[in-house]
Order: sequence, then C-alpha cells, then structure tokens
Amino acid sequence: MLGKGSMQQQARQSAIQPEILNAITSGNDIVFITYSMIESTEERIRFTLARILEKYGMQELLTPLFSCIKELTSNATKANAKHILVEEGIIKDTDDIVEVVNKVRTILNEEALLEYGLKCKQHRLTTRTYFKVQGDGLVIEVINNLPISKREIRRIIERIEKAAKYDSIAEFYIENPDPAAEGMGLGLSMVVLLLKSININYKNFSVTTDTREKTIARIIVPLVKA
Repeated sequence: MLGKGSMQQQARQSAIQPEILNAITSGNDIVFITYSMIESTEERIRFTLARILEKYGMQELLTPLFSCIKELTSNATKANAKHILVEEGIIKDTDDIVEVVNKVRTILNEEALLEYGLKCKQHRLTTRTYFKVQGDGLVIEVINNLPISKREIRRIIERIEKAAKYDSIAEFYIENPDPAAEGMGLGLSMVVLLLKSININYKNFSVTTDTREKTIARIIVPLVKA
C-alpha cells in the first residue's frame, strides 16, 4: 500500500506527463531546472527520454543514455555543492584533489544534498537538463552556471580522448588510477564508454565552458539508424 508521500508524488508525476508528451509531439525543447537531483526529477527526466526515443523507434538506447545523464547531472550537482563548500571554508585548498573529493563525498547522501540544494537555490546555482531535437539528432545538454578553467577543460578533453581507447570502465580505471576518479573524471570516462557501447562516437560528447558563467556537457544522439 502506498503512503501519503508516494501517492502525492505519483499525482505530481501524472500531472506533468501530458505536458511533456505535448512538448515532444510539438517538437518543442524541454528543460528541467534543479538545485539538487531528487528521485521525482530523475523519473521525469527518464520519462522524457523514454518517450523521445520511443517516438523514433530507439527505445534500446534508454538505459545507457539515462545513465549518461545521471552521471552528468551528478557532476553538475557536485560542482555546485563544491562551490558552496569552498565559500563556507570547508574546502580550503581547491588544488588538493583528494581533499576536494573527500569533502564533497561527505554530502553525498539524500539529507545533505537537499540541504545543499537549498543553499544552491539561495546562490542561484542551477543544473539544467535540456532535450532538443535538431534535424536527425537529439541534443542532450546538462548545464550548470559555474565556469571552469581552461586548464580543467584541457584535462577533461584528455580524459575523454583517453577513455575512448578502452572498451570497459574497469579496464580504464585499472590502467589510469586517479585520486579524483570518484569525482568528475570517472563520471566522464563512464559517459564515453556507455556511448561507445551503443555505437555513438565519443566526439558526439563534449564539455565546454565560456569561462565566465556556465559549463555545458553535450551529447548528440543520432536518431536515424545506420
């Protein structure tokens, strides 16, 4: 038997689904704006992705693509939380990768993430997940309004290109140990290898920044079967 909270959540999900379906039918862009990723939002994102893929007869891509989105939204959420931790003085040295990973790990539970989600809202730090069909491709973007440095972008590009040479995340991690692997590094590598598993070229995945206001992770999914 469902509790009151579960019933209310289901009611909210049911209320928004027609809106999402109408946007997909009309070919409109869809965006989810979050401060901390919670289960109900993940379900809406999964529902949206499933219906878009179903429209183009590509349902088999759902699980790996949704896993990619979860990794990217997790990275964005952690980046925002890290910014708050720095401002609060909890992270004292942002160049100490081990310290950063350990401090961020302390808030990777539902209660703490909700707390930091509220703080992100106060600081207007969002994570936006976009779906837009352009021509024969589905563009998925995960954007957070914090820039990263050119040095970090170079590291990310190197990580992506290195991961593309492997066939499994285990093999990659064994040969490329990294104290930051539990942060962005491992997540990006997983995205590359998940895309590779469904025959999507790693070059269809990119991470860019304007170095001033935002960072964008983008995946382009071909909607025409080869």
